[in-house]
Amino acid sequence: MANPKLLLMAQRKLKLNKIVSLAVVFVLGFLLGFFWPRSNGFSELAEVVQVIDGDTIKVQMAGGIETVRFIGVDTPEIAHASGGENECFGPEAAQYAENLLNHRRVYLLRDPSTSDRGKYQRLLRYVFLEDGTLVNAKLIEEGYGFNYIYEPFQFMKQFNYLENQARTEKRNLWSDQCHYYFE
Repeated sequence: MANPKLLLMAQRKLKLNKIVSLAVVFVLGFLLGFFWPRSNGFSELAEVVQVIDGDTIKVQMAGGIETVRFIGVDTPEIAHASGGENECFGPEAAQYAENLLNHRRVYLLRDPSTSDRGKYQRLLRYVFLEDGTLVNAKLIEEGYGFNYIYEPFQFMKQFNYLENQARTEKRNLWSDQCHYYFE
């Protein structure tokens, strides 16, 4: 005869597994709907036609050509964009963004907690590669940009964590080469 305690524990584990499975299906369904390649008010498929600098691109989308500013990340300026001199690691950040994005299809995701457009009327978006890479986070993680909070956004804490990791490991703009930049 089976032990009643073991039987009860097995039933609870099975019930928990079903709940977890349903939760995973729900989350995946939600994400699939969010990132499906169509305009749904929050995400849209676009093709990058120009990388302006490390945190700004031009894209071709259903409504035409739009300039997109990455939410939550700022990269050092480059001379053509700022009208002045290159900031430390500005050209490298722009080149990194170019390597990641130029002439690739991307998903642009709107953050419902931020403005749709910034002060220069650029779309404010999270930019995802087709493989799911969040470019905004990748720039910070690799030390080509920093967490830029101009208004609250959903990934503030995650971006802050990535910036702290990049600083600790002295990646790229956090290297000793740029120490003067942040003093």
